[in-house]
Amino acid sequence: MIMIRKLIFLTDCYRDFAGDIQAILDDLYEESPWTFEQTFADLLREESVYYLAFTEEQKVVGFLALSVVMNEIEITNIGVAKAYQSQGIASLLLKQLTELEGKIFLEVRASNERARHLYEKFEFEAFYQRKNYYQNPQEDAILMKREK
Repeated sequence: MIMIRKLIFLTDCYRDFAGDIQAILDDLYEESPWTFEQTFADLLREESVYYLAFTEEQKVVGFLALSVVMNEIEITNIGVAKAYQSQGIASLLLKQLTELEGKIFLEVRASNERARHLYEKFEFEAFYQRKNYYQNPQEDAILMKREK
């Protein structure tokens, strides 16, 4: 059984969780575009909100990272360790958005049909294409939003 929990600044050890998140990123990417230092720094930003997916053994297997500024929210990253994919964990993480009000934005690689379909399931709609946004490989980004 997977449990989702929002990180709490005063009680959670962010350095440990940054290591868990970085391990997932390293698992997902041949060469992760993020370093441990960047991940840890993002966790400490006042506008950052993180949700983590834990196994019953308290192993972190997925995460959802948000940036919340006033009533606008951006999904800055989401990831599920390869060994735990196709088990609905990304959907469990995205369900946490139902408690949030305001516009929610995200960017996704144009070729990532699987992620785009998942976002559409959660009522996100494509509204803009950013040419050559991503590197390694170079690719367009599709901007999506959900308004509630």
